Amino acid sequence: MKEAVFDRIARFYDYEQEGFAKDIPFYVEYAKNCGGEVLELACGTGRVLIPIAREGVNITGLDISKEMLDIARKKIEKLDKNTKGDIEIIQGDMRKLELKRRFSMIYIAFRSFQCLLTKNDQGACLECVNRHLEDNGIFILDLFAPRHDILAQVKRSLNLDKFYDKENHLYINRRCEDEYDLANQILKENRFYEWTDKHGKFRREIWSFELSYLFRYEAELLLEKHGFKIENIFGDFDKSPYDYYSGEQIFVVRKD
Repeated sequence: MKEAVFDRIARFYDYEQEGFAKDIPFYVEYAKNCGGEVLELACGTGRVLIPIAREGVNITGLDISKEMLDIARKKIEKLDKNTKGDIEIIQGDMRKLELKRRFSMIYIAFRSFQCLLTKNDQGACLECVNRHLEDNGIFILDLFAPRHDILAQVKRSLNLDKFYDKENHLYINRRCEDEYDLANQILKENRFYEWTDKHGKFRREIWSFELSYLFRYEAELLLEKHGFKIENIFGDFDKSPYDYYSGEQIFVVRKD
């Protein structure tokens, strides 16, 4: 997991997430009810972190990408004084966390945990979470739910929605090429951003990344191995039960 990969596409990230907000009320509810400080790992540009802070919750956000955090800080600077005072931003690696304090709630949103490709890295992250979580503290982990019909395609290409780049006043087209490494349970994706600049020149930026994927019971065992007790597994942020077609695996666990 290299910060440069995320730094290069940081300016596109909020456009990528523009249409996705259904998880925010879910995290806000848990954060307000946890009764203490909250930590978001892989907080990115603050998409979830800032709405939680607006509810008066003291929250710390950590991310490996300097560029992502720079965008988050610009957003935070525009907030009112009280909300800004409830936010701390730290650049760091969620596999090597040492903040010397504990939190009532920790969460990793929008599949960011899946940037950790090996069981060693995943285990190191979960050990950090355990050390930084208060006794009986809550940890929330969101993963995508792998489907065999999609995995069986091995390779696929998708045209994605275009978005309007407000800063440069132009539309950017998105497409992706996916390849599944079935033996190692890794999704390899090349995401293409393509546009014509104001001088009529064709431009392209390619974001290449890899995500591990975990099946339900594999993820359960991993969490249990690192000291967590499963409380709920949801299939969506409306708290509907997990099922094979749900698209999400949202684990709500307690420190055991």
